[in-house]
Amino acid sequence: MLTSCGPSTVTQCNAFADVINQAQVFKDEFETEIDSFTQQAQGAESLGDIQTAASQYIDAVEKVVVSIDGMVTSLNDLELADEELSNYRNGYADIIAGSAEELNVAGEAMQLVANAESETDLSNVLEEFQGKANTAFTNLHTLSQNEATLVSDINTYCGAEVPAEGEAAPAEGEEAPAAE
Repeated sequence: MLTSCGPSTVTQCNAFADVINQAQVFKDEFETEIDSFTQQAQGAESLGDIQTAASQYIDAVEKVVVSIDGMVTSLNDLELADEELSNYRNGYADIIAGSAEELNVAGEAMQLVANAESETDLSNVLEEFQGKANTAFTNLHTLSQNEATLVSDINTYCGAEVPAEGEAAPAEGEEAPAAE
């Protein structure tokens, strides 16, 4: 009887989980930067303070979008022979690419604030800023929920994997990969 010559599903799950878990690092960094932005924005006393805070936010968004783009590339480079994992990978890549797009929209909205040349300009762009930002954040929330559901499905799939005949079970103390 022939057995598969490719990597085991467990190995593929581990590789997939490694890429997914990269996201947690840049998500944590992004949250820290956004917390800093929020504190700075709340303490803003002048247009210059608001513009500085807006620029900090834009820089944080650009940084996380670059990280997401790198993650999408890493996902696309993953060779997954398991069709189900391949489908999960494609779905996950779509979700995080969508998140990058929405973050770009939020960054563009914040650019309106950063570009305001006077308090009157700022007042004139606030409605547009709020509309764009609220839509982006609503979409990001939905994408985040979809991501959590998908990661749960991936963990269930990978955690429920029973070694096929001829494959070694994980060593004692080893667990199936868990993506965050």
